[in-house]
Amino acid sequence: MEIKPSLIIKANNNVIILVAKYNHQVAEHDIQLKLVLGYYWRNNLPFVEKFLELLGTVIKRSLAQVYDFKKLTVKFNIESNDDLEESSILSIDIIEVRADDVELELVGNSINFEGIDNRGAVSKMTSFRRKVNETIQKEFIS
Repeated sequence: MEIKPSLIIKANNNVIILVAKYNHQVAEHDIQLKLVLGYYWRNNLPFVEKFLELLGTVIKRSLAQVYDFKKLTVKFNIESNDDLEESSILSIDIIEVRADDVELELVGNSINFEGIDNRGAVSKMTSFRRKVNETIQKEFIS
């Protein structure tokens, strides 16, 4: 039986921890959510796009410490209860992670954000038209 590299994702209110494992090697990195989200909001940056870039970069950095690869491919599914700028609930599911042609074993692949819903009544009633449910694939070259 071939040993595949694995990726473990643990999330709580303040931090996302990413752990890459292969053979007997382990690499762990974290994303401090308060710092990252504060920076994005203060600088009026597109949260989802920037967060996916950061998440992919941290996955690449963790995996590179335990497994040699040239190209990392990460497939995400994003769901929200409104358009991305107005949503109060956002779910990011990591569907697949591939290092070159090797698919990683995923443990804990969902990251959920929930905030205060400041939308008006009309906006809430019509949000079904603007909900986001899309799959995005990103590549990171070493």
